[in-house]
Amino acid sequence: MNRSVKKNKAANLKEFKILSRRTSFSVREAYSTVRTNLLFTEHSEKCGVFAVCGASENAGKSLTCINIAISFANIGKNVLIIDSDMRHPSINKALRIKKNTGLSDVLARLTKDIPIISTEIKNLCILPAGSIPPNPAELLYSPRFEKVLEACSERFDYIFIDTPPLNLVSDAALLAEKVDGYIFVVRAGSDNKRGIGDAVETLTKVNGKIVGFILNDVNEKTAGYKGYGNYGKYGYGKYGKYGKYGYGSKYSSKYDTAAFSERKPKPAEPSTSNDTETDNKEENNE
Repeated sequence: MNRSVKKNKAANLKEFKILSRRTSFSVREAYSTVRTNLLFTEHSEKCGVFAVCGASENAGKSLTCINIAISFANIGKNVLIIDSDMRHPSINKALRIKKNTGLSDVLARLTKDIPIISTEIKNLCILPAGSIPPNPAELLYSPRFEKVLEACSERFDYIFIDTPPLNLVSDAALLAEKVDGYIFVVRAGSDNKRGIGDAVETLTKVNGKIVGFILNDVNEKTAGYKGYGNYGKYGYGKYGKYGKYGYGSKYSSKYDTAAFSERKPKPAEPSTSNDTETDNKEENNE
């Protein structure tokens, strides 16, 4: 591999803050805590299938989905990310994988084979969203999607599904019977209680199981969080923009993962449970 290619890949990791060896210890430890919680979450014996969701379009769920998947891949688990956000896919962009056929093409019967793509990260593959269809919700609710999950479950240990915002479209709620649970991503200072409550109610109505919440972009000073001993403080720094989401707004340029707990979050009030804490100081110092 020539130097220019290596430089571009390193720049991509820094731009999107993809989890890697370059990532600070505190950030890797934060994701390890999330991973540990999920490992002990009840799921199917063959393959754990989790949907990563959020109330709004700027919660940071796509990047969180990628980094959780990488965390599992790092311990030798065979992991697949499915980009089910067929309205505005972002997984392939973050991982710099050329847009190709994907989930929508399979569900619309435009291709027979499931186009699973291996990434440069060991043990991690993705199923891109594919072509943008006119009826993504109908495709996700179709029996064919269940067959796709069944086929993928035979090959992988864990599957993480990136979903569209719950308060904008119904797609994520349609997966309730197809996944072991939802990982709910919230951005402090952006997602309000009412919006989060509406999203949680949407999942409740379809008997969706929320296995935990991840709180992003927590301000340590205002929230009153303390450091992590001599190891420093958790921080993800600035992730960079994914561009227009397709719903009339943009992703924010900073998503900081802060907490994972099995209860309804209160973004305006600091949690006192054993949460994973983050801030952005370490990354800003790099």
